Amino acid sequence: MGSRCITTETKWEEALVQASRDGNDQAIETLFRRYQRQLFATARRILGNTEDAEDALQDGLLSAYRNVARFEGRSKFSTWLTRIVVNAALERRRRAKGLRVTSLDATPPESQVPISECVQDDDPNPEQLFARTELREMIQTNVGQLSSPLFTAFVLCGIEEHSLEEAARRLGITMTAMKGRMHRARCKLAESLGPRLERRRTT
Repeated sequence: MGSRCITTETKWEEALVQASRDGNDQAIETLFRRYQRQLFATARRILGNTEDAEDALQDGLLSAYRNVARFEGRSKFSTWLTRIVVNAALERRRRAKGLRVTSLDATPPESQVPISECVQDDDPNPEQLFARTELREMIQTNVGQLSSPLFTAFVLCGIEEHSLEEAARRLGITMTAMKGRMHRARCKLAESLGPRLERRRTT
């Protein structure tokens, strides 16, 4: 019964995607509504605040709307859409980097420790905190270079912070396959980050 529901849902989405490629605005709006909440959560993880995440989501959805006719179906539509929104969030973060000053009393995103707590004596020093932040930004920037299966796996576990079990369930793959994708994603990121990390250590 469950398999039949998944097949029906897949065919329904494929029909919506095809209608979207043919210029049906209602179809693409239906697809956007289906994934909007999780796309917003992903953008917020990257940007750290609601306002920028909403703007990045709108930028990404507008880009997807303009380019949906070019979607070739080589990956899932949700993967294609997520990649566009992630890129929009990364671009917005690059443009804003260094322009925003955060108060020590500001309320941080749920995923971050308050800045006022970061300066306590038993916490990491500013250099360590900067290194962690820079490394996180470097990883998120390079995620877009992963292949679609590895990209989706890393977004689910590394950015949206789902468990391996939940990510495997959402992707319809085994835990062994999920672990393999995450391992390959980490290896690919390590390869791309290696030279940059080495340059950072020698400067």
